[in-house]
Amino acid sequence: MKRYTSIEEIKKANRDAGRYFFSPSTMRFFNSRVHSDVIDGRYFLTSERAPGDDEPRMFTVRLAHDDGDVTTVGDFMAYATKGEAYRAAQLAALDERRRLAEVDRGSLPMLP
Repeated sequence: MKRYTSIEEIKKANRDAGRYFFSPSTMRFFNSRVHSDVIDGRYFLTSERAPGDDEPRMFTVRLAHDDGDVTTVGDFMAYATKGEAYRAAQLAALDERRRLAEVDRGSLPMLP
């Protein structure tokens, strides 16, 4: 399993795979900001706000896959603070590590 060391590395993998998660037009459309921390080599945070919305930015946990794809972990804009989202990303990473350890021990089948 690939472990990324920086957001720039994730962006490059996404771009090299022909994907557009980080393209300027996509970022503008979702009014997104990418936060710089990479959590456990695969997770990172974005924050979004609806266009013209006076509400505060909300945070989303993202997962960078080996193939450069980026998916949402949990719900889009699920967290009111960066701290809440960061903790959720840490928990998701811990759950992933536990699951992989169980697969390695043979107690769980590997899911697609």
